[in-house]
Amino acid sequence: MSFYNWIQEKLFDDYEEWHMKSPDYNRNGFNIVGIDNTLKAMHDGFFMYIELYPPHAIDGCTAMKARVGKTPDAVDIFLDIDGKTYRMADVSYPDAVQIMRAFVKKRRLPDRSLYVEVANLDIKQMLSTFTELATLLLGNAKQANSFMTKAKLNSMEDLEDSWWNLYEKLRSKGRAVELSLKIELEDFIYYVQKLIRSEALDTSEDLTIDTAAFDDSQCIMDWCAHLNSTWKSHKLVDMDVGTDSFVLMVLSNEEFKTAQELAKELLHRIDVAERM
Repeated sequence: MSFYNWIQEKLFDDYEEWHMKSPDYNRNGFNIVGIDNTLKAMHDGFFMYIELYPPHAIDGCTAMKARVGKTPDAVDIFLDIDGKTYRMADVSYPDAVQIMRAFVKKRRLPDRSLYVEVANLDIKQMLSTFTELATLLLGNAKQANSFMTKAKLNSMEDLEDSWWNLYEKLRSKGRAVELSLKIELEDFIYYVQKLIRSEALDTSEDLTIDTAAFDDSQCIMDWCAHLNSTWKSHKLVDMDVGTDSFVLMVLSNEEFKTAQELAKELLHRIDVAERM
Protein backbone atom coordinates (compact mmCIF):
# COMPACT_ATOMS: atom_id res chain seq x y z
CA MET A 1 0.00 0.00 0.00
CA SER A 2 1.31 3.45 -0.89
CA PHE A 3 1.80 6.07 1.82
CA TYR A 4 -0.93 8.19 0.18
CA ASN A 5 -3.48 5.37 0.36
CA TRP A 6 -2.47 4.62 3.96
CA ILE A 7 -3.16 8.26 4.88
CA GLN A 8 -6.52 8.18 3.06
CA GLU A 9 -7.58 5.11 5.05
CA LYS A 10 -6.33 6.17 8.47
CA LEU A 11 -7.42 9.82 8.37
CA PHE A 12 -10.41 9.89 6.04
CA ASP A 13 -11.76 6.31 5.86
CA ASP A 14 -11.29 6.42 2.08
CA TYR A 15 -10.34 3.05 0.57
CA GLU A 16 -8.77 3.91 -2.79
CA GLU A 17 -7.58 0.38 -3.62
CA TRP A 18 -10.84 -1.39 -2.78
CA HIS A 19 -13.65 -1.92 -5.29
CA MET A 20 -17.34 -1.47 -4.50
CA LYS A 21 -20.16 -2.57 -6.75
CA SER A 22 -23.88 -1.80 -6.36
CA PRO A 23 -26.70 -0.84 -8.73
CA ASP A 24 -25.43 2.76 -8.88
CA TYR A 25 -21.68 2.35 -8.21
CA ASN A 26 -19.02 0.16 -9.81
CA ARG A 27 -15.43 1.35 -9.40
CA ASN A 28 -12.37 1.53 -7.17
CA GLY A 29 -12.34 3.89 -4.23
CA PHE A 30 -15.08 4.56 -1.68
CA ASN A 31 -15.58 6.02 1.77
CA ILE A 32 -16.55 3.59 4.52
CA VAL A 33 -19.95 5.27 4.94
CA GLY A 34 -20.75 4.03 1.43
CA ILE A 35 -21.33 0.63 3.03
CA ASP A 36 -23.84 2.05 5.51
CA ASN A 37 -25.63 4.08 2.84
CA THR A 38 -25.89 1.22 0.37
CA LEU A 39 -27.20 -1.23 2.97
CA LYS A 40 -29.75 1.38 4.05
CA ALA A 41 -30.85 1.72 0.42
CA MET A 42 -31.25 -2.08 0.33
CA HIS A 43 -33.32 -2.01 3.51
CA ASP A 44 -35.51 0.74 2.02
CA GLY A 45 -36.09 -1.31 -1.13
CA PHE A 46 -34.05 0.76 -3.59
CA PHE A 47 -31.02 -1.54 -4.09
CA MET A 48 -30.76 -5.31 -4.21
CA TYR A 49 -27.06 -5.93 -3.53
CA ILE A 50 -23.63 -4.60 -2.59
CA GLU A 51 -20.26 -6.22 -3.36
CA LEU A 52 -16.83 -5.44 -1.87
CA TYR A 53 -13.53 -6.51 -3.44
CA PRO A 54 -10.22 -6.07 -1.54
CA PRO A 55 -7.01 -5.29 -3.43
CA HIS A 56 -5.58 -8.58 -2.11
CA ALA A 57 -7.22 -11.72 -0.72
CA ILE A 58 -7.97 -11.58 3.01
CA ASP A 59 -7.56 -15.05 4.54
CA GLY A 60 -8.33 -16.35 1.05
CA CYS A 61 -11.44 -14.14 0.63
CA THR A 62 -11.53 -12.19 -2.63
CA ALA A 63 -15.07 -10.78 -2.30
CA MET A 64 -17.82 -10.14 0.24
CA LYS A 65 -21.34 -9.61 -1.11
CA ALA A 66 -24.68 -8.82 0.52
CA ARG A 67 -28.00 -9.49 -1.22
CA VAL A 68 -31.54 -8.79 -0.09
CA GLY A 69 -32.87 -11.68 1.94
CA LYS A 70 -36.15 -13.52 2.08
CA THR A 71 -37.35 -11.29 4.92
CA PRO A 72 -37.44 -7.46 4.71
CA ASP A 73 -35.14 -6.95 7.71
CA ALA A 74 -32.30 -9.26 6.72
CA VAL A 75 -29.69 -9.86 4.04
CA ASP A 76 -27.68 -12.86 2.93
CA ILE A 77 -23.91 -12.35 2.96
CA PHE A 78 -21.75 -14.30 0.51
CA LEU A 79 -17.99 -14.76 0.72
CA ASP A 80 -15.77 -15.95 -2.15
CA ILE A 81 -12.96 -17.88 -0.43
CA ASP A 82 -10.32 -19.94 -2.25
CA GLY A 83 -12.54 -20.46 -5.27
CA LYS A 84 -15.60 -21.49 -3.24
CA THR A 85 -18.69 -19.51 -2.18
CA TYR A 86 -20.01 -19.41 1.38
CA ARG A 87 -23.22 -17.88 2.72
CA MET A 88 -24.41 -16.33 5.97
CA ALA A 89 -28.21 -16.33 5.82
CA ASP A 90 -30.65 -13.88 7.43
CA VAL A 91 -28.13 -11.35 8.73
CA SER A 92 -29.76 -8.24 10.22
CA TYR A 93 -28.90 -4.93 8.58
CA PRO A 94 -27.04 -3.56 11.65
CA ASP A 95 -24.97 -6.77 11.81
CA ALA A 96 -24.31 -6.62 8.06
CA VAL A 97 -22.93 -3.08 8.45
CA GLN A 98 -20.57 -4.25 11.19
CA ILE A 99 -19.45 -7.35 9.27
CA MET A 100 -18.73 -5.45 6.05
CA ARG A 101 -17.05 -2.57 7.87
CA ALA A 102 -14.81 -5.04 9.74
CA PHE A 103 -13.91 -6.72 6.43
CA VAL A 104 -12.73 -3.38 5.04
CA LYS A 105 -11.34 -1.54 8.08
CA LYS A 106 -9.85 -4.47 10.00
CA ARG A 107 -9.33 -6.98 7.15
CA ARG A 108 -11.31 -9.47 9.22
CA LEU A 109 -13.75 -12.22 8.21
CA PRO A 110 -16.75 -13.38 10.28
CA ASP A 111 -16.28 -16.44 12.46
CA ARG A 112 -15.99 -19.54 10.27
CA SER A 113 -18.85 -21.26 12.11
CA LEU A 114 -21.31 -18.62 10.84
CA TYR A 115 -21.20 -19.50 7.11
CA VAL A 116 -21.65 -22.61 4.99
CA GLU A 117 -20.56 -23.51 1.47
CA VAL A 118 -23.14 -22.99 -1.30
CA ALA A 119 -23.30 -23.03 -5.08
CA ASN A 120 -22.18 -19.69 -6.54
CA LEU A 121 -25.01 -19.13 -9.04
CA ASP A 122 -27.98 -21.32 -9.84
CA ILE A 123 -27.85 -20.75 -13.59
CA LYS A 124 -30.80 -23.02 -14.33
CA GLN A 125 -33.04 -21.22 -11.83
CA MET A 126 -31.87 -17.82 -13.03
CA LEU A 127 -32.72 -18.68 -16.64
CA SER A 128 -36.15 -19.91 -15.60
CA THR A 129 -36.86 -16.77 -13.56
CA PHE A 130 -35.63 -14.43 -16.29
CA THR A 131 -37.68 -16.26 -18.93
CA GLU A 132 -40.82 -15.97 -16.78
CA LEU A 133 -40.24 -12.25 -16.26
CA ALA A 134 -39.49 -11.59 -19.94
CA THR A 135 -42.65 -13.45 -20.95
CA LEU A 136 -44.76 -11.43 -18.51
CA LEU A 137 -43.37 -8.04 -19.53
CA LEU A 138 -43.23 -8.67 -23.27
CA GLY A 139 -46.68 -10.28 -23.20
CA ASN A 140 -45.58 -12.81 -25.80
CA ALA A 141 -43.95 -16.18 -25.06
CA LYS A 142 -42.48 -16.46 -28.56
CA GLN A 143 -40.77 -13.08 -28.30
CA ALA A 144 -39.55 -13.91 -24.79
CA ASN A 145 -38.06 -17.24 -25.89
CA SER A 146 -36.38 -15.54 -28.84
CA PHE A 147 -34.94 -12.93 -26.49
CA MET A 148 -33.70 -15.56 -24.03
CA THR A 149 -31.86 -17.55 -26.72
CA LYS A 150 -29.48 -14.56 -26.97
CA ALA A 151 -29.18 -14.00 -23.22
CA LYS A 152 -26.10 -15.18 -21.34
CA LEU A 153 -26.46 -15.64 -17.60
CA ASN A 154 -23.22 -17.17 -16.41
CA SER A 155 -22.25 -14.31 -14.08
CA MET A 156 -23.58 -11.18 -12.38
CA GLU A 157 -22.12 -9.16 -15.26
CA ASP A 158 -24.16 -11.24 -17.72
CA LEU A 159 -27.25 -10.64 -15.60
CA GLU A 160 -26.68 -6.86 -15.69
CA ASP A 161 -26.29 -6.96 -19.49
CA SER A 162 -29.42 -9.07 -19.93
CA TRP A 163 -31.45 -6.75 -17.69
CA TRP A 164 -30.41 -3.78 -19.83
CA ASN A 165 -31.17 -5.71 -23.02
CA LEU A 166 -34.64 -6.57 -21.72
CA TYR A 167 -35.28 -2.88 -21.02
CA GLU A 168 -34.22 -1.98 -24.58
CA LYS A 169 -36.46 -4.73 -25.98
CA LEU A 170 -39.45 -3.47 -23.99
CA ARG A 171 -38.80 0.10 -25.11
CA SER A 172 -38.47 -0.90 -28.77
CA LYS A 173 -41.80 -2.75 -28.57
CA GLY A 174 -43.56 0.23 -27.01
CA ARG A 175 -44.17 -1.61 -23.75
CA ALA A 176 -41.90 0.74 -21.78
CA VAL A 177 -40.86 4.37 -22.07
CA GLU A 178 -37.92 6.19 -20.48
CA LEU A 179 -38.73 9.68 -19.19
CA SER A 180 -36.53 12.40 -17.73
CA LEU A 181 -37.10 13.59 -14.18
CA LYS A 182 -37.51 17.08 -15.66
CA ILE A 183 -40.21 16.14 -18.17
CA GLU A 184 -43.08 18.57 -18.70
CA LEU A 185 -46.58 17.55 -17.60
CA GLU A 186 -47.96 17.65 -21.15
CA ASP A 187 -45.28 15.25 -22.38
CA PHE A 188 -45.72 12.97 -19.35
CA ILE A 189 -49.45 12.59 -20.04
CA TYR A 190 -48.77 11.97 -23.74
CA TYR A 191 -46.34 9.13 -23.07
CA VAL A 192 -48.48 7.49 -20.39
CA GLN A 193 -51.49 7.55 -22.74
CA LYS A 194 -49.27 6.06 -25.44
CA LEU A 195 -48.31 3.23 -23.07
CA ILE A 196 -51.96 2.56 -22.31
CA ARG A 197 -52.82 2.39 -26.01
CA SER A 198 -49.85 0.14 -26.79
CA GLU A 199 -51.09 -2.30 -24.14
CA ALA A 200 -54.58 -2.19 -25.69
CA LEU A 201 -55.93 -0.94 -22.36
CA ASP A 202 -57.39 2.34 -23.61
CA THR A 203 -60.96 1.07 -23.20
CA SER A 204 -60.48 0.46 -19.49
CA GLU A 205 -62.35 2.95 -17.31
CA ASP A 206 -59.75 2.28 -14.63
CA LEU A 207 -57.05 3.94 -16.74
CA THR A 208 -58.70 7.25 -17.48
CA ILE A 209 -56.48 10.29 -16.99
CA ASP A 210 -58.13 13.45 -15.69
CA THR A 211 -55.67 16.05 -16.95
CA ALA A 212 -57.36 18.79 -14.90
CA ALA A 213 -56.39 16.97 -11.70
CA PHE A 214 -52.64 17.43 -12.27
CA ASP A 215 -50.52 20.29 -10.98
CA ASP A 216 -47.88 21.28 -13.52
CA SER A 217 -45.74 22.84 -10.77
CA GLN A 218 -45.13 19.34 -9.41
CA CYS A 219 -42.74 16.68 -10.78
CA ILE A 220 -42.98 13.28 -12.45
CA MET A 221 -42.92 11.43 -9.11
CA ASP A 222 -45.98 13.36 -7.93
CA TRP A 223 -47.83 12.71 -11.19
CA CYS A 224 -47.03 9.00 -11.02
CA ALA A 225 -48.23 8.88 -7.42
CA HIS A 226 -51.47 10.59 -8.42
CA LEU A 227 -52.22 8.04 -11.13
CA ASN A 228 -51.40 5.13 -8.85
CA SER A 229 -53.77 6.54 -6.23
CA THR A 230 -56.64 6.76 -8.73
CA TRP A 231 -56.14 3.59 -10.78
CA LYS A 232 -57.72 0.54 -9.12
CA SER A 233 -56.68 -2.51 -11.14
CA HIS A 234 -53.41 -1.30 -12.71
CA LYS A 235 -50.11 0.24 -11.65
CA LEU A 236 -47.73 2.65 -13.32
CA VAL A 237 -44.41 0.99 -12.49
CA ASP A 238 -40.73 1.78 -12.88
CA MET A 239 -38.11 -0.69 -14.11
CA ASP A 240 -34.87 0.38 -12.43
CA VAL A 241 -32.02 0.32 -14.96
CA GLY A 242 -29.58 2.42 -12.94
CA THR A 243 -30.17 5.71 -14.76
CA ASP A 244 -31.43 9.06 -13.49
CA SER A 245 -34.76 8.63 -15.22
CA PHE A 246 -37.97 6.63 -15.03
CA VAL A 247 -38.55 3.57 -17.21
CA LEU A 248 -42.32 3.35 -17.03
CA MET A 249 -44.66 0.44 -17.77
CA VAL A 250 -48.36 -0.14 -17.17
CA LEU A 251 -49.10 -3.48 -15.49
CA SER A 252 -52.16 -4.97 -13.87
CA ASN A 253 -51.95 -5.31 -10.10
CA GLU A 254 -51.37 -9.05 -10.45
CA GLU A 255 -48.69 -8.59 -13.12
CA PHE A 256 -46.94 -6.00 -11.00
CA LYS A 257 -46.82 -8.20 -7.92
CA THR A 258 -45.37 -11.10 -9.91
CA ALA A 259 -42.89 -8.89 -11.80
CA GLN A 260 -41.69 -7.30 -8.56
CA GLU A 261 -40.95 -10.69 -6.99
CA LEU A 262 -39.25 -12.08 -10.10
CA ALA A 263 -37.09 -8.96 -10.43
CA LYS A 264 -36.09 -9.26 -6.77
CA GLU A 265 -34.95 -12.85 -7.37
CA LEU A 266 -32.74 -11.47 -10.15
CA LEU A 267 -31.36 -8.78 -7.78
CA HIS A 268 -33.13 -5.98 -9.65
CA ARG A 269 -36.04 -3.69 -8.91
CA ILE A 270 -39.47 -3.12 -10.39
CA ASP A 271 -41.57 -0.88 -8.15
CA VAL A 272 -44.44 1.57 -8.20
CA ALA A 273 -43.30 4.63 -10.11
CA GLU A 274 -43.42 7.15 -7.30
CA ARG A 275 -39.84 7.36 -6.06
CA MET A 276 -36.24 6.98 -7.15
